[in-house]
Amino acid sequence: MAVLKVKFDNILCFNNFEADFSYPKKLVNTTLENEYLKDYPNIRYRKLNIIVGANATGKTSLGKTIWKVFSFLLKKESKIITDLISDSKKDAYILMDCVYSEGLFFRVEIKAQTKGDLLVKYQSLKMNANDSYESLLAKLDNSDNGFNSYLVELNNVMMGGWNFLFPSIESGFDIINCHQEKSERKEFSSVLERVLKSFDISVDKVVPSKEIEDSYIVYFKNQSKPPISITSGDKLSEIKVLSSGSKYAVNIANIIYAIKKHRNGFYFVDEQFSYVNGDLEIACLVTMVNLLDDGEQLFFTSHDTEILSLSFPNHSYNFMKKNEDENGNVVISMINAASLEKRNNVNIKNLYDNDFFGVSPNTDLILELGNK
Repeated sequence: MAVLKVKFDNILCFNNFEADFSYPKKLVNTTLENEYLKDYPNIRYRKLNIIVGANATGKTSLGKTIWKVFSFLLKKESKIITDLISDSKKDAYILMDCVYSEGLFFRVEIKAQTKGDLLVKYQSLKMNANDSYESLLAKLDNSDNGFNSYLVELNNVMMGGWNFLFPSIESGFDIINCHQEKSERKEFSSVLERVLKSFDISVDKVVPSKEIEDSYIVYFKNQSKPPISITSGDKLSEIKVLSSGSKYAVNIANIIYAIKKHRNGFYFVDEQFSYVNGDLEIACLVTMVNLLDDGEQLFFTSHDTEILSLSFPNHSYNFMKKNEDENGNVVISMINAASLEKRNNVNIKNLYDNDFFGVSPNTDLILELGNK
């Protein structure tokens, strides 16, 4: 499953926010292959979306909103959406376009009205082999007609899988999830061992626990250092011995394995590398991208601008920006690198360092503190 477009209004920190994750033209000499559906070559989507931005520019909020919309479509519980509304005195709106490798496109629109109604309009289209995203949009009903009670409108929704990782400080994301089928535990422990060893050279090996289901034992090279267990349901922050960065290796190994097994289809990895060496972050990102299959999509947020030096297509790079409009309201926008620089032989990192995209944080207030 891949997301092609989102629109959010009065949702968390977003007002009149729009982001497009498709691209219109066939790419030549691209370093990222197969950014289209295998059986529908004109359905071009950005397989990789790297999102860079200063603090509080909406990177995590973007992931949370997409996650909540997916959850709403699956569970059909209105509170999932109403909890996202920023100003209860105003109407809220969500639009999301998605596509499946099986040849199904859908658009969902959600209107949360101040009088309490939650209305949904769901449109799905079976794709033809020569369809493009643009041709699918032309087939949609773009009028205000067709909105119904969400309980009625979502009866026939088809949903794919997803996997979201947020920092452990976010509610519910400090819990370890390393559940695997019994037949896969050995393979998963091998992936976990490789990632942990890369993050911490004192790690010797990782093996599945023989006594506890969904538990893995980490042994260290220093035999005086007792082994530790990593178990589903435990808190990531409470793992003993491991450093802050090495604790996140558990999450990273989990999502690498999920992509390797093509388990979820849509992946959003948010700020899992704040305590991790930049080279390790790049190695993990490149591995995730290499493992992606047809119709799968990865969103990856980072504060490390060295990631902009990688030779992915320009349209893989997005910048979140927060500005004030003419009325003094804070507005968040997303800038795609390809919208300002289409040549893929230009180093995005150099452009960013020269503030070509106008997204560098303002450091003046902090620097003024050092003036004597």
